[in-house]
Amino acid sequence: MNKSVRSKIWTWGYLLGLWSAYIAVGWVLSAYAAPALMWIWTLGLILYIAWAGSGGIAVAMLWVVSVVWIAAYTFATPLLMTWKGPTWAISLVGVWIFAIAVVLLLAFAQQALHWPRKFAFTRLVVITYMGLGIGRFLYLELLSSLTTSP
Repeated sequence: MNKSVRSKIWTWGYLLGLWSAYIAVGWVLSAYAAPALMWIWTLGLILYIAWAGSGGIAVAMLWVVSVVWIAAYTFATPLLMTWKGPTWAISLVGVWIFAIAVVLLLAFAQQALHWPRKFAFTRLVVITYMGLGIGRFLYLELLSSLTTSP
């Protein structure tokens, strides 16, 4: 397999992984009934990381830790689940680890894909925003189908 084909496979695989990860982020934000302000801050953070690349990791980590602490303080649980005690704590740790992985995936996207900054920025923003929207849509569809079933 020549280098060009491998490069294209890597690029499409990375973008598919990024898109899938942000579908999951949209799902998680919806499952925890994140308020509009949290969605707006998350969208803004995506813009910042997509532009800054790995230079935006510190700010992103501050956001992730803040959101997890707020969730812990308010005893946030997914709407369709009634987790208590250790299961609830483990779910928050899992969300925290997942959020860090997603931030790193986006932060290193420019370097991994070897795209110019402006080109990468627009494509990464479109891919992540589409993923968030699809994740939210899928969760809301699941929620409506579970609450309206006989």
